[in-house]
Amino acid sequence: MILESLPSTSLPKRLVITIALFAATGLGGCAMLPETGRLGSMKSSSDYETTASFSAPAGTWPAERWWQSYGDSQLVTLIDEALRDSPDMAAAAARMRRAEAYVTVSRSALIPQVSANASVTEQKISYNHLIPRSAASDGWQDYGLGTIDLKWEIDFWGKNRAGLAAATSQLEASHAETALVRLNIAAAIAMNYSELAGLYALRDTAVRTVEIRKKTVELFSERFTNGMETRGSVSEAKARLAGAEGDLLSIDEQIGLTCNRLAALAGAGPDRARSIHPPTVNLNSSFGLPAELAANLVGRRPDVTMARLVTEAQMHRIDQKKAEFYPNVNLVAFIGVQSLGLDMLTRAGSDIGGIGPAVSLPIFTAGRLQGELRERSAIYDEMVANYNATVTHALEDVANAALSIRALARQLEKGDEAVAEAAEAHRVARNRYEGGLANVIEVLYAEDVLLNSQRILAGLKSRALALDVALQRALGGGYQHSKI
Repeated sequence: MILESLPSTSLPKRLVITIALFAATGLGGCAMLPETGRLGSMKSSSDYETTASFSAPAGTWPAERWWQSYGDSQLVTLIDEALRDSPDMAAAAARMRRAEAYVTVSRSALIPQVSANASVTEQKISYNHLIPRSAASDGWQDYGLGTIDLKWEIDFWGKNRAGLAAATSQLEASHAETALVRLNIAAAIAMNYSELAGLYALRDTAVRTVEIRKKTVELFSERFTNGMETRGSVSEAKARLAGAEGDLLSIDEQIGLTCNRLAALAGAGPDRARSIHPPTVNLNSSFGLPAELAANLVGRRPDVTMARLVTEAQMHRIDQKKAEFYPNVNLVAFIGVQSLGLDMLTRAGSDIGGIGPAVSLPIFTAGRLQGELRERSAIYDEMVANYNATVTHALEDVANAALSIRALARQLEKGDEAVAEAAEAHRVARNRYEGGLANVIEVLYAEDVLLNSQRILAGLKSRALALDVALQRALGGGYQHSKI
């Protein structure tokens, strides 16, 4: 019944001509695009000089789970717990779901929207209004209406396509942000774990310090008993022992605080800290940098990728806003049934339908559209500047980590040499003292030099892990951008 009453096949041709005439006529009356000036440009990696700074033996990019290379199962467990339970990861996942939903919403604007409507009313027509008394129905009558409605915004100027492109870029940026949060969490735990390893190394040195101080007190006390040393020398040795024991207690406190911090980073309560044991990290001492580092770093760093993608999304939003200066063309159609009296609703002749364009023109907006376009352009320029700064800092991170790792290798050599010489000097001083050839001051001085050298070396060794973590993070932590 309804299909038989559809308009002839010549309608689509007439409709297209009508829409085109509406659009062409409207172009002359649209709001004028403002002059926004030249937009900023994102720098290329080739714009930076990096050859000398990145000169190093050939290395590889970090693996996705780079922390496993340290061979410490406790560290792996802590990071896995954090990635599973951290509120930051949950928030990032929620933002990604929101971006996915917005892509769905943006894509829907390109597709015709179809809805069904139905209504049943009881109504009475006035006998004294537009319809003569003789033509009006008597009393209250049933009125029925049912339609299927179609509305389609014809995207002549690419506004909705630009909106979808912006949403897609934002979704890709949210994936990069999730990877960045993941990297930050893993790096934060690894950094604090390296600090914990350093504290345990210092604790070992502090324990040896207490042992050495105790032996000195015993030696001085024995010589004092035999009348070969003064009470003041014994008291000074005991004071140094008490100081060493205090240092050991302070290090134990710092270990406890660091364990609490690790537990919090893992998303657990403070009792989790009680089950954290001394680290057993096995650090590979070899150092190298990937080939073509500067060129590939922009796709390996999640922060750089995210900055680029949000900038691209903003460019699409500019295109979307520009399209608003042109006519908005919608195709509107409906088909259905309508009758006075519900018993007539399904009978022949009750069918209704309509189809046609609806065009709106932004003729005068008091500068609103122009202002919004300039605002989006300014936001884009700001994002370009932020992107360029992010790239600069990314290159700086790699250069700093590489420089410090090279410097640390030389410092460790000197540290080992200093400890060896200090140990020999301390041995000689004690032997001379026991043989009556040196005084107490020489022994205490040699002891201080040895203990200080050992503390410095312990700090340098613990810094090696922190610098390796910094390098893994600077190289992107195994991230690699892949287009959605």
